[in-house]
Formats: sequence, structure tokens, C-alpha cells
Amino acid sequence: MATRTAENELDRQAQAALAKVKLDHFTAEPSTIEPFTGTKISWEVAVPDEFEVPVDLDIDGTPVATSGTFQVAPESTTSYRLRARALNHSKDLGTVTAHLDSAACIARTAEPTFPITAVIKYRINNPEPEDKTNLYFRSDPIVSIKDDRMFLTLRLAQRRNNQPDPTIDIDASFTLDVIEIPRQGRAGLLADITAFQYHFHQLAPANEKINVVVSVPWYWWFIPGANLILLFLLSGADDAPRAKTTKMIGEITEALNGWFHGSDVNPPKMDKHDAGFYVNPQGEERFWINFCPAPSLTVKPAES
Repeated sequence: MATRTAENELDRQAQAALAKVKLDHFTAEPSTIEPFTGTKISWEVAVPDEFEVPVDLDIDGTPVATSGTFQVAPESTTSYRLRARALNHSKDLGTVTAHLDSAACIARTAEPTFPITAVIKYRINNPEPEDKTNLYFRSDPIVSIKDDRMFLTLRLAQRRNNQPDPTIDIDASFTLDVIEIPRQGRAGLLADITAFQYHFHQLAPANEKINVVVSVPWYWWFIPGANLILLFLLSGADDAPRAKTTKMIGEITEALNGWFHGSDVNPPKMDKHDAGFYVNPQGEERFWINFCPAPSLTVKPAES
């Protein structure tokens, strides 16, 4: 009974402590930003210290002190929530939103499935000298788009001397991302960045899914003494096709990247901001890129 009483007392103190937490301010300055720029999040909270139960603060799950600032550079309109926690209780203290003004951005679209199919055919039919996979098509590749993903369906086979040609079925898909050049990764919530750190951007594949199934003609399993040969043949047989598919997805993305690189398509003084795949109401499979005004870069003269 004493333990239950102690638990009830701690629970009461946790609720009382949260009731006394006071928010002084929680702001984003500026609250509206242009693409590729940032805003400063700042906050200050008064936390009582007369209770045995500690009160912790977090912003979107990241622990923070009772006051502080950090820079964020969101790629879209993003809200940040400040919360206080004590034991199993929590209290929302406020939410700030960094609004992204994309009114000056320009969207460009194109139909990629036909030229991408040509890229895949060329890569399989014209392998690089170091490529020893000896793949060939059993049927034409299929490139399609559904929702925000590009899907690749490849029905291949592999030429083997004095052995059955394994069939290789590859089903892969991926989405598009836009990353910095050089590839420095995405800034975290509390990363040490400023609103003016900026690099031009390029397309990159994301969320890749690759499934490879390798098999041999069924009748080979009934040939006396062939079992061990077939097991050896199939052991790790999907590694090279999987690696080739990963490389091919990268090459496809590079082709899309180059498609919109020309000055006749890429608006002057603009940079890639976001991109993706979609199917329009007419059923056309397309991909899009938003170009947004790039911030002006000031180059400081070197000190003598």
C-alpha cells in the first residue's frame, strides 16, 4: 500500500509540475522563407524546480534545454512542436510553422518511360568491358510509373558455357529525391547550419526496392548428377544482377538529371528544389521537377 501511495504522490507531482510550466516564447524568425533559405527557431520556458519529479522538454522528440535557438532549412512548409514531459504525462507548449513561399518556383514535367526504356536496353545490350554478367533480354523491359514511384520489370537470362542459361527476373522501383552537391546529406533538426549555407542540387534515387529471382529450366533438375552443379550455379547468382540494377537506377537518375540541365529547360538563376513521379488525369506517366530561385552567392575576395 505504501508503494501505491508513493506512486500516486509522484504522479500528482508530475501533473502539478506540468501545470506550472510557463512558455515565454516559441518563435520562427522569419516565419516565411524562400526556398533554399532558413529560419531561426528560438524558445524559452520557465520550469518549476520545487518538485521531485523532473520536467523535460523536447521539440519534435529531440530533447532541448529550457531555452535556446537553432537554424532550420525546411524543404516545405514545416511545423515544430515544443512539449514538456514529466513521467507519463505531457503538455504541449506551442507550435511554430516555417512557411515556405514557393510562389516564384517553376515546375517542369516530361514523359520519361520511353527514353528510360531505351537507356535500359542499351545498357544490357552494350555492357561495359569489365561487365562479365553476359545478360540478355528474354522480353522487352517494362518501365512504368505508379503514384510517386518508377517501376522496372526486367526479364533476363544469363549466357553460360556448357551450363543451362539461368533466367533472371528483376522487379525494382524507386522514388526521386533532390540532394545537395556535394552530397552532404540532409540537415538534422539541431544541425550546425546557417540560413546561407547553400550548394546546388541534383536528383538522386531514394527508397529503392529490388527483388531478384534466379532460376534454371525445370528439366535440368532431373538430369543425373546435375543437382550439385545447379546448386553451385544458383548460389549467390542474384548478387551481380542486383548490383547491376542498383547501378542502372543510378544511371536512370543521371539521365533524368541531365534532361533538365540545359539552359532551355532549367530557368536562369534557379535550382532544383524537389522532384517526383506522377500519373496525370489523362493517364500519362510523367515526372516533375520544381525549380526555385537560388539565393545569390557572395564571393569574398581572398585576403592578401
